Amino acid sequence: MLRITGGEHRGRRVAVPPVGATRPLLERAREGLMSHLAPQIPGARVWDVFAGSGILGLEVLSRGAAEVLAVERSARAATALQEAARSLGYADRLRVLRLDAFRLPFLEEEDPDLLFLDPPYASFREAGSARARVWDLFCRLAGRLRPGGCAVIHTPRGILREDEEACLPGLERRDYGSTSLYWWHREA
Repeated sequence: MLRITGGEHRGRRVAVPPVGATRPLLERAREGLMSHLAPQIPGARVWDVFAGSGILGLEVLSRGAAEVLAVERSARAATALQEAARSLGYADRLRVLRLDAFRLPFLEEEDPDLLFLDPPYASFREAGSARARVWDLFCRLAGRLRPGGCAVIHTPRGILREDEEACLPGLERRDYGSTSLYWWHREA
């Protein structure tokens, strides 16, 4: 079970899908991220890519986001996320796309105000094609943000190289235990 940290459902617990690869963001890190994004959340269109437990999407809905598009390939995780959204009264504001996240840049979806990308840590552990592919996906999706939007990626602590960070000038980093959140704001 995960606890929603703020908004109309603050303190409410939601079930985590029984999927081994799901690695929800620590509560303290979610609180820090939501605090940073607070002015941008109300009315926002949000993409939660590699959604897993979907806790980030549920957090922003609790804080007033207009809608969340959750992209998750696992059928079990997608079903659990839809059930959590129904139990919170968000079934009409959270849409789950069950597909490979790498197909998202080619779909005709309305551009987001906020983007969360939480890929498997294995994608970042070693330099190579998997890492390059995930970083390219993040940069492509960040490029689709509406003006003033923000893109956030969750990685193992401090793992991005200078050449990767240089792809998004102004990229910021916050560390929480063994993880890092990198966020990039598109100019308004």
